[in-house]
Amino acid sequence: MGRKPIYQEVYNQLRYQILSGEWTIGSMLPPERKLSSQLGVSRNTVVKAYDELQAEGFIESRMGSGRYVEPLPPERSLGRINWQEVSQLSALQTTPSHMAEMLNKPVLSPELINFAHGDGGKHTWNFSPFAEYVKRAAEKPQSYYFHTISGYLPLREWIVKQLGISQIHSPDQVMITSGSQEALFFIATLIAKPGDTIATEMPTYFGSLQLFQSLGLRIIPLPMDKDGMKVDVLEGVLARYRPKFVYTVPTFHNPTGVTLSLARRKRLVALSEQYRIPIVEDDAYRHLHMEKEPPPPLKSFDDSGNIIYVNTFSKILFPGLRIGWIAASRPFIQMCSRMKELSITTNTLGQIALADFLMEQNIEQHLAKVRAIYRTQSQAMQKHLVRMKPLGVHFEPTTGGFYYWVSLPEGMNARELMQRCHERGLSIVSGDMFLLREAIQPYVRLCYSHETEEEIARGMEIMDELLREGKERGE
Repeated sequence: MGRKPIYQEVYNQLRYQILSGEWTIGSMLPPERKLSSQLGVSRNTVVKAYDELQAEGFIESRMGSGRYVEPLPPERSLGRINWQEVSQLSALQTTPSHMAEMLNKPVLSPELINFAHGDGGKHTWNFSPFAEYVKRAAEKPQSYYFHTISGYLPLREWIVKQLGISQIHSPDQVMITSGSQEALFFIATLIAKPGDTIATEMPTYFGSLQLFQSLGLRIIPLPMDKDGMKVDVLEGVLARYRPKFVYTVPTFHNPTGVTLSLARRKRLVALSEQYRIPIVEDDAYRHLHMEKEPPPPLKSFDDSGNIIYVNTFSKILFPGLRIGWIAASRPFIQMCSRMKELSITTNTLGQIALADFLMEQNIEQHLAKVRAIYRTQSQAMQKHLVRMKPLGVHFEPTTGGFYYWVSLPEGMNARELMQRCHERGLSIVSGDMFLLREAIQPYVRLCYSHETEEEIARGMEIMDELLREGKERGE
């Protein structure tokens, strides 16, 4: 495979730094001579890369001041029909359907080794008695009728008790949703309108990106490091742009696995209070720690009702349940409930079965079993990743959640590797799915929760072979 022109490599690198939030919106880019010296390329190469970024709307040149990162330009509309004339949801935009792509792969190709899906593995079903609770619920007449819009009361009461924080002390502060994705839809739709700005760490959960972009929201990417979101950068963003809300996955982050430090959690909540800006805390992975428990949720530091807490049973039980929940102030839950009236309610049978299961079974025993399984799986994958280090692979050991965020050898194209893996029977996802736009970037996300140790070994051997073949080709 021929080597790309040097200016193209520089352009790709700069574009990734913008899309990933490393260079935040409004920040000044290095002068041409300084950057050319840092990268070891000619000034003309940097100028050409800058010109291309400016032509695409990623940066702007200000006379006598320099070049600055712009709010990302909107995607081009596709199709010939002017759907704005036939639909009132005119902000719905055409964006890459990563959700559909992810969900379809195992259905259309069940023989694939699955390192792609970010949810609990199918083998955890083997020791669960949940099926019996579904049968029991089906025998109850109440399972066949609507319940309160906010959700089955015993389930909401259990959530309040299990959450165990003073800020959420009543079931009136909880609403059941069809998974956390519906929760995010309600929240984003209620707080922001098309054209409004929000902020989130980058990379981030692709389902949230797809949702926010489809609603016509402008997204400010926030950089991360080993301690999570760079809250100092967020402070500048809040002061200048006043986003409608900040979305974060602070615990065992998807896709990087990073956990926001305790100090940054407290600072993030303080900034929310200072600027009166809501924080949407997506805490789906909290209970999936390997060893020690993570820091308390942001909501536990919330003295002003600014934190909207989202969680789901999909990660700790079964993804097909599609039962999640929002915990927030009563006024906000009331707003969510009014919106939920448009879709009537969440599956009653599932809520009753789940509530009975949670109240009669020891959920901590269940979690202890799944944590042990995931720990074994993560160790199996990590063993192979360590062996790949001489090939140029880099990663951080995981402490919880489902993922390894893997940096590929220099020059390796993540999208091409994903395609080659698929051709050989392995499903992975490239890192650009977790950015605002598709971009040439050096990461893939590997999920270890689905497969047995034997299948993990097979999948990692496929990846090892492809990395070696790429190295031989000089990629």
